Order: sequence, then C-alpha cells, then structure tokens
Amino acid sequence: VAEPPSSGMVFASIAGIIGAISGGVGYAAGAQAASQAAVGLAGLYVIMSVNEYVVHRYYQHISINKTSLFRWMKKTFKLTPLKSSGHVEHHKETKDDMSLDRRKDPILDSDLYRGTAFSWSISGIMTFEIAIQSYPWLWLCGWSFQASTIGLLAGIFLHAAIWQTLHPHMHDLPDPRLVDGVPGWSMAALRSTGFFRYLHHNHEGHHRAFGAHGNYNVCCPLADHMFGTYVGIIPPKAQVA
Repeated sequence: VAEPPSSGMVFASIAGIIGAISGGVGYAAGAQAASQAAVGLAGLYVIMSVNEYVVHRYYQHISINKTSLFRWMKKTFKLTPLKSSGHVEHHKETKDDMSLDRRKDPILDSDLYRGTAFSWSISGIMTFEIAIQSYPWLWLCGWSFQASTIGLLAGIFLHAAIWQTLHPHMHDLPDPRLVDGVPGWSMAALRSTGFFRYLHHNHEGHHRAFGAHGNYNVCCPLADHMFGTYVGIIPPKAQVA
C-alpha cells in the first residue's frame, strides 16, 4: 500500500484547489473577484475545519464535560452532564485494525452504520451550524447571498461525501444509502487517491492515540495542527511488535 502524502502536501493541494477556483473566477469576473473568492474560500475551509474539530472533540467525545466553563455552568445552573451520542461506544468496539468487535449497545444496534455515518438530519444541523458562521464571513469578503449559499452548500456536500465515503468503509461497514444520507458511493472512486489515504491514516491515528486524544479532524485537516493535537501516523500494534 502506498504511503500517504505528508500534511504539507495535503495543505498545498487544498491551497492549489482554492487557487484554481479563484483563478477561474478571476478569468470570468476580474482580479478583485478572484481575491474575494480566494479569501472567502480559505476562510470557509477554516470555519469547517475548526467546527469539525470542536464538534468531534467536545461533543462526540463529550470532552465539554471536563472543561472549567461547563463545570462552572453545571454548578451554577444545575446542568446535567452531556451524554454520549454513540461515538464513545463506537470507539469502544473499534479494534486496532479498525474492524469492529460488535457489542450489544442500544444506540449502535439501532443504526445500520453503527454511529459512523451522517443522516440527512445531521447534515441539516451541520448546514445551519456552518451557515451562521460562514454567511457573515463571506459577506465581509464581498460575496453575494447567492454566491455564499452556493459556496456553503457545496462545502457541506463535499464534507459529507468525504465522510460517508471514508468512515463507514474503513470500519468494514456498508456504504450509506441515499435514503439514509449523502451516499457513500459518491466519492468511492477516489478512495485510492493520496488525499483519501492521508485521511484514512490520520483517522487510524485518532483511534490508536491514547484516550483517542488527537487527530480530531476527519475530512478537513487543519485545526489539529492549529491546536497542537495532531499525532501523525500511529502504526498498528502488530507492526510495532
């Protein structure tokens, strides 16, 4: 199996894609539109990467319960701790080779994809979450409402398509069906590309890291590098032995 590209190469590729799109906009609408497109798209990517990081670390891993702010709010307002949505249980049944040691669990057993895929309702929530942050940013960058909406929906779809193609498949689960969410076959032809190999190894590192602390980004690598939680590639235990 070919080695995945480095983080630097992945970031350079992402920058290249943003540059290519901005160049096309510039060719059609001029230099100012090109610069607005580049800054807007770069900011949109940062927003999505940071949101993916925060949701994964503090909601899915319920780390918010351990923060000093939540402890203060819990004591002051008598809040109850956040409960697992099934992600913690997903980690418990994931073996070192990423296959699943399926255990009886009321949350996971009710889901064909055992907590690894996004339903349409989850994609809707994510769209709202990113929208309230991206619209102001893109407005500041000079984007119209129509252009902002197209950029937002394209970004949300790409994120979901990457997740659905990557995550269930790497845990030996079926590709999500169209009726259940963005289909897992949507980007299946790209699984052997360097970008997907990078994401695959990156997420393996998340599962193998002590306490699953690290590599919280799954589809939009960046925030882990910003916040010092990137742990790189962690090889299988059998390979280390």
